[in-house]
Amino acid sequence: MSSSNVNRKQAFNFLKKSLENFNFEAKSEHCNNEAQTKKFLIDPFFTLLNFAHDDLIPEYEADFGERISNKVDYAIKLNRKEIIIIECKKLNSKLTDKEAGQLSGYFQNAKNSRIAILTNGREYRFYSDVALANTMDSKPFFVFNIEQFNDNDIDGLLDFDARIINVSEIISKAQESVFIEDFESTFFKEMIDASPEFLKFIHKKMTFKTKYNEERLKELINSSLLKSLTDKVILHETKTNSKSAGIITTEEEIQAYHTIRTLLIQNKKIPNSRIGYRDQKGTFNIMVDDNQRKIICQLKFTDSSMKISIGNNDYPLENLDDLLKFKNELNDRTLSLLEL
Repeated sequence: MSSSNVNRKQAFNFLKKSLENFNFEAKSEHCNNEAQTKKFLIDPFFTLLNFAHDDLIPEYEADFGERISNKVDYAIKLNRKEIIIIECKKLNSKLTDKEAGQLSGYFQNAKNSRIAILTNGREYRFYSDVALANTMDSKPFFVFNIEQFNDNDIDGLLDFDARIINVSEIISKAQESVFIEDFESTFFKEMIDASPEFLKFIHKKMTFKTKYNEERLKELINSSLLKSLTDKVILHETKTNSKSAGIITTEEEIQAYHTIRTLLIQNKKIPNSRIGYRDQKGTFNIMVDDNQRKIICQLKFTDSSMKISIGNNDYPLENLDDLLKFKNELNDRTLSLLEL
């Protein structure tokens, strides 16, 4: 069903336009039960992903052996082996652990299924079996809300386009997503409430040693410490990754970058993952997609002056707070570059 000949950028732009023109509000007026939700919301949603009406097999049987046969709302056969199962609920139904548990039962008994979708027509939750084979994970690896989405969400949804879909690649992405989330969650827990093992490890690595005091070490792990460590890591990575000798990224440049980035990502249309910077001799460039042709602005900081350039416009800065004045211009510039 998938094709490698599809231009992903064109497909992305077409899907984005289709989603923006979906008119969810008008369609939802007709959705008072599950059947209507399927007809007016769910079926058209999969049409946007280039699945034909015949691709969605209704009332697909997930057989529990000797028990009574259970039927999942839809199944999509991708090829002779792989299928996606879809459990539908009526619009405005809450997608709770109970519904996910029901889908999990179907998932376990539907052969050759490694992707399952739970939806109420507004929100689509995508599950797999990353943690334990043939057992649906308790958390979705991807969630798409048709009323609230950004470019990152669209790009994730595009993986499920009938012309592009590759289950192995999707599972690899899901595994990476789950791994990163688990790492971040574990690390976060250690920062909030450090375990004795973690504290002993840190104490062992310290040069200046005093008698091990668990409570004292816990007190040192606070928001000020985390901010200080974050700034040091950023400065270290910048110096380590710099391709040009003699470039030193200053604390003022890093602070300015965080200020501008914060201003930008307040706009839901601007994905935070696409905003970055590159320090060069004489200028500090904030850009989209780490692309020199997509520079949002340039910072030119010296010991005696600070200046920001946005497009062809140069502005002097008395202090870093002056950056707040350029929020609208920075937003407009970024949005135009995202479209390129």
